[in-house]
Amino acid sequence: MEELIRNATIEDFKRGYNWSIKEAQFVCLICGEKIGESDTDINTHIIKHGNPIERLLLLDKKYTGLTEIQKELLTMMSNRYSDKEIAQKLACTESTVRNMRFALRERARQARAFLAVIELTEEKIPTLTPPKLRVFPVREGKRKALLPRFAALFEPNKEYTESEVKRLIKTIYEDDATIRRYLIDYGYLNRTKDGSKYYKNYEENTVDKINRKELINRYKQQEVEMGIIKLHNTVTGYSFVDTCNNLYKPFEGIKFRLNTGTFKVKGLQKDWNTYGEGAFTFEVVEKLKHQEGTTQKQKIEELKELLEMWIDSQGESLKLYK
Repeated sequence: MEELIRNATIEDFKRGYNWSIKEAQFVCLICGEKIGESDTDINTHIIKHGNPIERLLLLDKKYTGLTEIQKELLTMMSNRYSDKEIAQKLACTESTVRNMRFALRERARQARAFLAVIELTEEKIPTLTPPKLRVFPVREGKRKALLPRFAALFEPNKEYTESEVKRLIKTIYEDDATIRRYLIDYGYLNRTKDGSKYYKNYEENTVDKINRKELINRYKQQEVEMGIIKLHNTVTGYSFVDTCNNLYKPFEGIKFRLNTGTFKVKGLQKDWNTYGEGAFTFEVVEKLKHQEGTTQKQKIEELKELLEMWIDSQGESLKLYK
């Protein structure tokens, strides 16, 4: 049954059945029953599961990705219910219904783009550019293997401006600031005191030649950005805002806790389970300004004050999860 569903085309899903080579007859995608070959037998069985939309909504969430609320919404949309009627049925506002409609259409657009990517990938079309890195490794051993790839982008005896360095690094990885820092720390690049010019070392230092303790000290001395982050539910209009002590990939930990059902804010956790990640936007709304001589404790206190000020500045338009 699962294999039939995995191999079903969009047209198969619409009609509700698929051809089984193993059984040498059509099989219902809804209940898995063998329904023969004749149009009469097929139509007699399929009509038992309702119209095409009703049939598809009977499929398990693991095949459609739809929550029960989304299924109910789609059923009413297919029956041409107005936003007002849907809002009354779901006990929500009309603006929430409009946002839910938008979220579903957005998923449909994303699905079309995803299908195009998969089809092109499976066609094995040769690419002219190497694939980009999605994540730069934290472990030093893996960094040792990757940094020479970035260093090879630069020619010896040639000066580069900061914009040129950024452009070259971005051909492989988007976070050029991180890579620039590592290339300098590990001795692959040097730069002038004012940071306006970069050049490749004549004798590249390898990671093994650099004192590990020195690298750790350099890392500790780097200024870590702190700020305010916001998760916004485009369906309900509610938001979660909080302080963040390190703005490097600030949402990964939050997403992990939400996906494992362990997030502390129950309202947000409930909506995440109901609407899914696609219904949320993620934004850094404020950054704490760097001030020389401030301790970590002082920065945290300033960050809390910044959060309160930002919330107050939003007025009644900001609806917060509690």
